[in-house]
Amino acid sequence: MKRISLVLCTIWMTTALFAGTVNYTADNNTIFANPERGFITMLTEHLSESAPYAVVGEESTLDQKKKNEKMSIVLVHYYLTNFKTTAKLPDAVLNGFDADMQVLRDKGMKAIVRFSYAKGTYGSGKSESAADASLDIVKQHLAQYKPHWDANADVIFVFQAGIVGAWGEWYYSDNFGNQTSHMNDARCALIDTLLKTVPSDRGIQIRTPLFKTEYLEYLGVSKSALTASEAYQNTAKARLGHHNDAFLYHADNMGTYQDTAKQKPYIAQETLYVPVGGETDIEDPTQAAEEASYDATIAEMSRMHWTFIQSGFSEVVTDMWRANGTFDELNRRMGYRFQLVKGTFSEQVAQGNKISLNLQIRNNGFAPLYNERHAYLVLKNGTKTYSLPIASDPRSWLPNGVLTTVNEQIMIPSTVPAGTYQLYLHLPDAYPTLASDPRYAVRFANTGVWDEETGMNALNASLEVTARSVDPDPEPYTPGEPVLLPATLNKANVNAYSDNMTWYNNDFFDFGPEDAQNLDRWAEWKVELRYPGNYIVSVNGSYPNGHQWQLSLLESGAEVYPLPATWEQGEVTETGNASWNLTSVSKGTYTLRVQNIMDWSRPKLKSITLNYDGEVPTAVVYTPDTKQTKKVLINQTIYIRQDDKCYTPDGKEVK
Repeated sequence: MKRISLVLCTIWMTTALFAGTVNYTADNNTIFANPERGFITMLTEHLSESAPYAVVGEESTLDQKKKNEKMSIVLVHYYLTNFKTTAKLPDAVLNGFDADMQVLRDKGMKAIVRFSYAKGTYGSGKSESAADASLDIVKQHLAQYKPHWDANADVIFVFQAGIVGAWGEWYYSDNFGNQTSHMNDARCALIDTLLKTVPSDRGIQIRTPLFKTEYLEYLGVSKSALTASEAYQNTAKARLGHHNDAFLYHADNMGTYQDTAKQKPYIAQETLYVPVGGETDIEDPTQAAEEASYDATIAEMSRMHWTFIQSGFSEVVTDMWRANGTFDELNRRMGYRFQLVKGTFSEQVAQGNKISLNLQIRNNGFAPLYNERHAYLVLKNGTKTYSLPIASDPRSWLPNGVLTTVNEQIMIPSTVPAGTYQLYLHLPDAYPTLASDPRYAVRFANTGVWDEETGMNALNASLEVTARSVDPDPEPYTPGEPVLLPATLNKANVNAYSDNMTWYNNDFFDFGPEDAQNLDRWAEWKVELRYPGNYIVSVNGSYPNGHQWQLSLLESGAEVYPLPATWEQGEVTETGNASWNLTSVSKGTYTLRVQNIMDWSRPKLKSITLNYDGEVPTAVVYTPDTKQTKKVLINQTIYIRQDDKCYTPDGKEVK
């Protein structure tokens, strides 16, 4: 019998072959900027057609604050004093907001936004009241500002309710109840309007905890403190946060708390999910030394999870903080301060398979993150960069030294070329307009990890990606024939789609033009399921506000309407991968349908990729040698195939 020379063959597995551990060095001293946290400055303007800006013209001030105080957010306070009785705001004033936000965007900063109509008391001549605007005028002004707020939501950290009374602090007021610490119909109507006007992914801070609980009571919903299951929703309870403009001023913070025994624990729980910040207005040095000492300040900020405070008001307090070291400690710890503690990583993986990721992350800041932000594991090899979403929500990485373990299996796409990649952790801004700007990415407090040019944190580990298992005789796709799973499904191999489907940029399925909600739109592929099991599903498309799809595997030949019975259903969003369990489905030909299941947004779908979550049972690994001999792996057994014959490793022919 003809002797066949054997060469060792590598059998690729679905997870990495090795794992390595890296211990990281904490940096507990360096003060650096991070998005949406820290000391703030306030820029104000009484708006008019000739003075429509609060930020434009203050560029040098911002540069100084960024350099000296590592500032990343600015309180921009607009006074509409000149328009208290004018329904129509001038275009110059509205466009001035856009120009101000562009300056912040150019500087890599974000805004806390407040609007008011009265500065100081006695505005109308009434005893200790402030001449603000009527609710009707306010509603008209907010409607005019709405498109400008929507267009600049990327550089807005949070809104403050403002509007009512002196400085927008909801006490002295001509139109919303004067010198009252309670809600009334006008104030509730104002919050109703703000929640509809402010971009839905941005929070609104109100002046006291009682205002929030009374507003929730007005809505008829639970006024208990927010919980993890209630957070991050587009609800009033989840969006209303707190600002305290009398921090540490006596036990009640100058009326901020009516019942400290109940309301301080309430705020401490709330601020795990909504932000608190403000200023301290103590102006007596003796009082400052007693009530705003280092220990008192650190303890209260830690308990209440403070994210920001003014750096210059009151100067009596902030100057004392600078002298005794409080200022620097606050500059390090206000908001979040993430540190890498230890990481364990897979070191080798085949394309299309998963790696293990285990990261221990400590948040030494006073507060968590609040606005949506995703974490990515980044593979980098020269100019080649691949960002893979991590399921763990960085907003859940709790503060005050809590250690969070991120333990996940992450799919390496089959499109990642073979090679050795350096690993990075990247927390960019969630808005596409800022996602590539390193100034808006989160820096970790470790030595030797921050890459200022990319905004990524080096994990000081590498991953070798190797060529994946492939079929030596792939079956080419023939139009009209079933597509063999796993596969990428797109316009080129689609079998059918709903009658009113249109196309976007030639190769995108358009599920949502502006004239309809389109819950009835679908696309279908005829697929052949040879390998029952679990599949990892990912989608490629354009999603202006996020999206969800429902996948159904339908019995072959069934009627389209009504919907036939489904073997399995799975939901997938545009962020991350979804797991779709087809283990119980028999081999055969089916119809795979994707359908829009959200009644808003305008999604464009380009493709759906289904990767087998594991080693395909009949997958073939081969390496051709100089004699056109192939080594194949069938059901975990190596065979040698030459020409049209197959041999066992010891040279016996297999019929």
